[in-house]
Amino acid sequence: MVPEVEAAHLTPFTGFQMFYGTPKPRAISFMQVSDIYKMHDYIVSHGWDKITEVMVQPWGGKTCSITTIDGYIINVFE
Repeated sequence: MVPEVEAAHLTPFTGFQMFYGTPKPRAISFMQVSDIYKMHDYIVSHGWDKITEVMVQPWGGKTCSITTIDGYIINVFE
């Protein structure tokens, strides 16, 4: 799914981000996007329903999580 998001010009690949704390089991990556709402709408409009709503975090960022068909989690942030 990540190559599709990049191909849709929603975000350039900027690498993986590291966060403090214990990751959830099966969390495989973090991806930074420049417009999380556009990315969220794109994924939902293409039939993927295993994505959380966009949440505003206390640190000011926005996040959501995508669960792949094999149960892994991709955490997305803006």
